[in-house]
Amino acid sequence: MNNERRAGTTAWAIAVAAAVAVAGLWTASALTPGAASAAPPSPHLSAGTITDTCAACHRSHTGQENNLNKAAVPQSTLCFSCHDGTGANYNVAAEFSDATVPANDPATSSFYSHPATTVSSHTSGQIDEFAGVLNRHSACGDCHNPHKSSAAAPTESGSGWTASGALTGASGVAASAPLVWKNPIGYEYELCLKCHSGYTRLLSYSKESYKKTDKAAEFDPANASYHPVEAPGKNTTTEMANSLAGGTLWNGFTPASTIRCLSCHGDYRTAAATPAADARLAPHTSSYRGILIANYRDRTLKPASEAYDSNDFSLCFLCHSPAPFSDASEASRPDTNYRFHGKHLTNIEGVGAGGLDIDTAGEGQGNAICAECHYRLHGTILAPWPGNQDYSRGVNFAPDVQPLSGQPDPLWSGPTSRTCSLICHSKNHDAESY
Repeated sequence: MNNERRAGTTAWAIAVAAAVAVAGLWTASALTPGAASAAPPSPHLSAGTITDTCAACHRSHTGQENNLNKAAVPQSTLCFSCHDGTGANYNVAAEFSDATVPANDPATSSFYSHPATTVSSHTSGQIDEFAGVLNRHSACGDCHNPHKSSAAAPTESGSGWTASGALTGASGVAASAPLVWKNPIGYEYELCLKCHSGYTRLLSYSKESYKKTDKAAEFDPANASYHPVEAPGKNTTTEMANSLAGGTLWNGFTPASTIRCLSCHGDYRTAAATPAADARLAPHTSSYRGILIANYRDRTLKPASEAYDSNDFSLCFLCHSPAPFSDASEASRPDTNYRFHGKHLTNIEGVGAGGLDIDTAGEGQGNAICAECHYRLHGTILAPWPGNQDYSRGVNFAPDVQPLSGQPDPLWSGPTSRTCSLICHSKNHDAESY
């Protein structure tokens, strides 16, 4: 009997040790008697790993799964016991119960939330669960290490924005090729690359606008054009500086800035309150497809008589001045390098034929949308037209835009000679200059 009791005790101790080790709790303070602080203990261990602190989330005898969590799966059940507005200031539970957030629809590649409330195969955010496999899940612990989190804000650098305190101790993927597991991350985007890069297997779609692309490839600073997540952009013109100064929300960026993934993909509720650029903008859920922070029309073209509506492109205008896009005068402006933006978005009603699907050749009945000339927004290297993949200024044409007869791709000559050779909305542009 004593041997059996001793064996049972040993097994229990091993289980607890394994759970604590996976959680990263074996620290000097955890092993030091009397480590309690005079301040109230923090469930996130900022006051030391005293017994009461651990017990806020773990149970030795009745704990669930390998981590001995006090609540059963999904992991969010445990997290929401505090993050529902009762035990923490940040009410994450409300974001997942928001009635304006549509359900994810994998069939149409339409995603509005990271499904943290869904039971998944998650084991531990400290273990690489994604390399080379289609194993998509997003438990709270995939993005957060609760034992190391803090209130620290992210900071901007020439290599991207650093990981905020909410992401301290989280794992991810380093952006430089070959992509490798990184634990802990140093930059916010490294967390995103764990699931949204070629490091893992991405969801596969044949329809061009549904495709999930390798963000590590698209953000590579060696590319001709990319949004400046990993490094400042390459358009350093005065016009770009003026455009960024006129943004409706992030108007503090300059051509020398880097931006966050969360500048576009984040909490639309927080965005409505005019946050600072380093604010917590967690991309838990959104009413906009792609967990976008604001609306962006990118799949459905405009019917012949539909007028320009700035709300269609609210996402773009968070950073870029909306003024050039409602100006149909064709006059040069100090806040854009392309004086025909306004003409294409406001003054070609009824020009064109066919349907309204941006992925179908030759379609487009009226006013253009931004995505027809800036189809892949993250970077041009994976543009659907191969001849567009080394274009600058974010230019790459959508599948509805067609090449002229005898050409392999719709063509743009670049920012110096400034001509387009293509067919768009049924109109031939044969080395048409601007």
